Amino acid sequence: MTKINISMPGELLERIDAEADVLGLTRSGLIQEASARYIVASEMDREAELRRLKAHAAARRMKAIGVELGMTSADTVALVHEARSAEEHRHER
Repeated sequence: MTKINISMPGELLERIDAEADVLGLTRSGLIQEASARYIVASEMDREAELRRLKAHAAARRMKAIGVELGMTSADTVALVHEARSAEEHRHER
């Protein structure tokens, strides 16, 4: 295990020590657990943001295709719903 030195406000260290005591962990154990959870949450947030951006880009492309084909927004929304429904049916099998 690698040892490190970090600086933090005394009040935060007191809170860390108190929480570690409540949970029956060492200070190092709590900081390791908190760091691991933070990293996982941060990765999940980035993945969710990437999915959101991809979905928006796909919606813009779908709208542009609809405009080229002379479709209304309602038509393109219906196509998206139809595609999602077909995808769900494929996964159910």
